[in-house]
Amino acid sequence: MGCYFSNKEPAYTILLMATSALVSIGIASYNNASYLEELLESIRQQTYSAIDLVIVDDCSPDNSAEVITRWLVRTGYPATFIQHEKNQGIVRTFSDCRTYAKGEYISLIGSDDVLAPNMIAETVAEFERQGADCGAVYADCRVINSEGAELSSSFLHFFDPKFADNPPQGNLIVPLLTGFYLPALTATMRRSALDQVGEYDLGLYSEDLDMWLRLSRQFSFVYLPLNLGAYRVHNASAVYTNRIALNETYFRIYHKGYFEGDAEWKAARQNLIDQAEHYYASKGPEVPSKLWYAFKETKSSKMALFWMLARLGIGYDAVQRLLKLKNV
Repeated sequence: MGCYFSNKEPAYTILLMATSALVSIGIASYNNASYLEELLESIRQQTYSAIDLVIVDDCSPDNSAEVITRWLVRTGYPATFIQHEKNQGIVRTFSDCRTYAKGEYISLIGSDDVLAPNMIAETVAEFERQGADCGAVYADCRVINSEGAELSSSFLHFFDPKFADNPPQGNLIVPLLTGFYLPALTATMRRSALDQVGEYDLGLYSEDLDMWLRLSRQFSFVYLPLNLGAYRVHNASAVYTNRIALNETYFRIYHKGYFEGDAEWKAARQNLIDQAEHYYASKGPEVPSKLWYAFKETKSSKMALFWMLARLGIGYDAVQRLLKLKNV
């Protein structure tokens, strides 16, 4: 696993934990040294004290591990810090965060975002208002750039406005399949719910959609109408740099076939069409086979056309140019 580092918890923290629900915050650290201290300080400044901090660095090529170690020594903040000896990917990193987490509730975040000071306190209060059927609580957050400047006051409006005025609650399977981008930064999960749905699928590139879908099958999501953090968008963000891997993740999720009812399957098939088209546009390594799979599952004429053109070696950009000429 690598180096293990744990600060001892001071007595006053232990006393607080005896009367308050323990919340684990797991940070998946990778190559975000310039943003780490701001995130760590936002955790230290939480108004809720019963926090179990777990940090897993996935063999960052920059000085992330040094930044983390220096901050822990300087502040004396209690934490478990684990360093991977080789890069293992985001799913394994979050899985390790979950393994070492001790809290009744678990928040898993990237290493480039920022938490509002009241995020954990507000989230725990909402869990306590809800029953055991509530598996996760999420809220809105700001969107910032690499320099910390605000791009939007609302994550929900920024990424998909159609859900912003009435954020989905309860079973999120259909919304998640039809474009709802849940702000993972503000999402906190009930530990017992996670234990019931099982471990992360280590065969996937990205962990969140698969876990949200599985949680939604058995538990309710609750939206907390507050702005509880800042999601950072920059050139190294996975949503921009690893689109093909995200497409392949959805192909594998779809192949599991755990959708139920007409609405879920309709949404799942349409998402498969969209993901296959993105994969074609991004010049994925197995374009013909993925397009053929999408056609077989959806019977979409567009997928059939794309498959034939890809088999002939015609790229997506050329197809779009032809379509534009046809419409002139």
